[in-house]
Amino acid sequence: MKTLVWLIGACLLFSLPAQAASPFRPAEVSDAELSELRGRYVMPGRIVHFGVTMSSVWANSAGQTVGAGVTFQLDSKAQPSLYVTDLSGQSDPEVASPPPGTGQVVGGAGLRDVQGISQSVRSAGDFNDGLNNLEIVISREGGQLEPDNGAVPWTGSGTFTNEAGRVLVAQQGGGLKILVDAGSQGAALQQIGAGNVIQQANFSGDFNTVRNMATLNVGLRDLPLGFDFANCTLEQLRALRPMGF
Repeated sequence: MKTLVWLIGACLLFSLPAQAASPFRPAEVSDAELSELRGRYVMPGRIVHFGVTMSSVWANSAGQTVGAGVTFQLDSKAQPSLYVTDLSGQSDPEVASPPPGTGQVVGGAGLRDVQGISQSVRSAGDFNDGLNNLEIVISREGGQLEPDNGAVPWTGSGTFTNEAGRVLVAQQGGGLKILVDAGSQGAALQQIGAGNVIQQANFSGDFNTVRNMATLNVGLRDLPLGFDFANCTLEQLRALRPMGF
């Protein structure tokens, strides 16, 4: 009986393709396959919602501000919602506008072609303050984003203008962008989409402040009691390396 079992096993072994003969034999994965898998390891049904918040605000030396915010989220049923908020401040008519900026920021076109995250602050003026900040927040269950007060539903594009400048919220390359044009004082850009995150602040005048803020929010459903997917996965990977990690 044992001889028959070994004979059947040997026939099955030699009938398998070379790669299948050893199910635990490592196989090379191409760069194209890795690019499809990178960053996508999440158990089915774990994601409750995904959201992005962006805001760009420019303040000049006279205290005048112009800016906008965007709130986008996708719930577990793949239903999107998008809101835009005008963050421009009300200008005091008695406050004089700042003197025109005389600096000139040149070059830097390649910063918009970076694959991944690109953050830059360039100044051709004095006493300017620029901040680019990106956060990733992972929460359990809750964490649903709430639009800011004064937010309005997305209509395809939005423009807000005052004495400090002009801000444009629009679609760009399959994503969203906020572009602040502060005239002779400079400009700021924030863009997410097409595999890129871009945050820029370019100063041509003096005593300006820019804040480019972005947050990626991911809400995960809590695991059922008795399930530890992370440890299960590690045990499966450890089997491929007898020496362990």
